[in-house]
Amino acid sequence: MIKLGMVLAVAILIVTATALTAPACEGPNVVFEDDFTDDAGGWAIREGIEVKDGNFVLELPPNAMQADLNVTYTVTEADICSETVWPESHPSILGAGLLFWGKDSDDYFQFGVLSNGKFWVGRRWEGKWHPIVENVESSIINTGPGESNTLRVKADAKTASFFINGTKVRELRGQAPKGGWRFGLSGDNLDKEKDARVPFKSIKVTQ
Repeated sequence: MIKLGMVLAVAILIVTATALTAPACEGPNVVFEDDFTDDAGGWAIREGIEVKDGNFVLELPPNAMQADLNVTYTVTEADICSETVWPESHPSILGAGLLFWGKDSDDYFQFGVLSNGKFWVGRRWEGKWHPIVENVESSIINTGPGESNTLRVKADAKTASFFINGTKVRELRGQAPKGGWRFGLSGDNLDKEKDARVPFKSIKVTQ
């Protein structure tokens, strides 16, 4: 009985470990995947955006936001996952986010986390921000320097679900752009005096 119990315990541990290390995106078909070893992933490379050596970095001046929609891929539904890491030294509050339901640089939705342990959902539309869910506290968010967070958005034409580190935190009913939409990454620097860098380690899109 003791040996059987030990075998069962080991089996449970193996199953649990497998579940914990499973990829966040669940779709069987990989539409897009980028580990940022080079800048050939279809990102709009411009001032303040650097893609190389396994990092996608948004360089931000004080009190600024930067967004980058992928310009080569369009989807009608998608499961989007990305890992971001807080820099070892950074200003008081940084934000890292996923973009979805993107039509162009003036029309997209954003889901993100802040380094003070809060998350939000908003829409950029006609040059203005429209908050949907604003600064909700969550103990799921890792906030320490050097700690990572995995963000996930699962979206189709009418709904979007939001996950942080494998835990679902919110749902949204809405309307995706007709004929397909784009996804992307974003960073926020809420410090009014210091520059900041928001790095991402990977992104994966499945269906």
